[in-house]
Amino acid sequence: MKDEEPKKLFNKNYLLLWQGQFISRLGTQFFAFAMIVWITEVYDSPSLNSLFMMLGGIPAVIFSIIGGAVADRYRRKRIIVFTDLINGAVVLVLALLFMFAPERQNFILIGIFAANMTAATMGAFFGPAIMASIPELVPKKFVPTANSLGQMSRQTSMFVGQGLGSFAYLLLGAPLLTLVNGISYLFSAFSESFIRIPQELPERIKSFKPILKSFKADISEGIKYIRQTSGLKELVFASVFITFFSAPITVLLIFFVLDFLEVGIVWLSILLVAHGAGNLVGSLIVGITRVHGEARKFWMILFMLLESTGYIILALIRMPVLAAIIMFFGGIMMGFFMVNISSILQYTVPSKIRGRVFGVLTTISGSIAPIGMGISGPLAELLNNNIPLVYIISGVFMILFTIWIALKKSFRDFLAYETDEEKGPTGFKYNIRMINEQENNQMYLNETIKQMEEKYES
Repeated sequence: MKDEEPKKLFNKNYLLLWQGQFISRLGTQFFAFAMIVWITEVYDSPSLNSLFMMLGGIPAVIFSIIGGAVADRYRRKRIIVFTDLINGAVVLVLALLFMFAPERQNFILIGIFAANMTAATMGAFFGPAIMASIPELVPKKFVPTANSLGQMSRQTSMFVGQGLGSFAYLLLGAPLLTLVNGISYLFSAFSESFIRIPQELPERIKSFKPILKSFKADISEGIKYIRQTSGLKELVFASVFITFFSAPITVLLIFFVLDFLEVGIVWLSILLVAHGAGNLVGSLIVGITRVHGEARKFWMILFMLLESTGYIILALIRMPVLAAIIMFFGGIMMGFFMVNISSILQYTVPSKIRGRVFGVLTTISGSIAPIGMGISGPLAELLNNNIPLVYIISGVFMILFTIWIALKKSFRDFLAYETDEEKGPTGFKYNIRMINEQENNQMYLNETIKQMEEKYES
């Protein structure tokens, strides 16, 4: 029996998924903040902090493409629940190490890196499974709203974690925050275990070699789909380009605050929180307005241009308050763009290959970020630490690229995609009258007589 499409947005399945994600994300944000502070206090090594953040990005590049194929071949609910359980178990072991062996700092450091790598690896499987499941859990017309709420939970957790992380660390300390994070993962897994996710699975393969072959075929199919889908190729290229040139903005922000704005480190948190709050607002705008079609295309391209321009303006001001305002509006535009892109992909990619397509997209777009981050520092040093000039260069390249990609019809058409519900009525009215067999025979007889009469007269 085929599962019926959900009738409302806030149904049991979606709410259970949303609350589980939100709690685990909140715990993760406090945990990440606490680990960075603990590493800094104990080792006072920027290299270790950089290594901690870098290790959190590598698994996404390596495993997301595999995670997407797994999401299409196995039960997405099981993937979602098991990944949270594994994360919870690893973090709880680290919490025990914090509590009962606080003097074994090197072992704790290894445990922190292990927990970070585990979370990133599990995320490479968790993310595609979630993205592929959303369209099955809510009505199609509410997919953008569901994505908006998902983005809202992500940004809210970042906002709270970055804004209150220092107070939580001083109040609870690293051991208790680690314990809270482990419990949040287990709570998330418990909540998700009650979800029902409709999914059509391929035939089960038991031996190892055929499984490996099938994964290779699945990944190739995801890549092939992207290459052959008009507009999607341009979107991938746009994602790679924008990720590369926006990387310096984040990497060099601390130097921008300290050396250019010449204010205290607290303003780094303020700018990050402002950007996160803007991202939250942009996500909410998508959920409230549900802009689609030509209007969505117009606003997405406009916001791409304005966000790029904002980086140039940011480089030209010296007032931290104005910088926070620019970061806020930049967050709005990014949130609006990202939620809409997720919705368009979920609409257009067939369910049976949705996971592997999202995995390929994550791998492609994520692989370029470390390169952009790695180049940012040497480029700044080459320019005598002129951070504003780096920002201007990034902004200019992003504007030029946005104009170039916006001129491509396939890209514009992709952004303007509409579902049948979004298109609404066609404007044509027609009536259908059912006829019985006797009427059908009579109509056939009349038509035959008419043709014979016309032939006879000619």
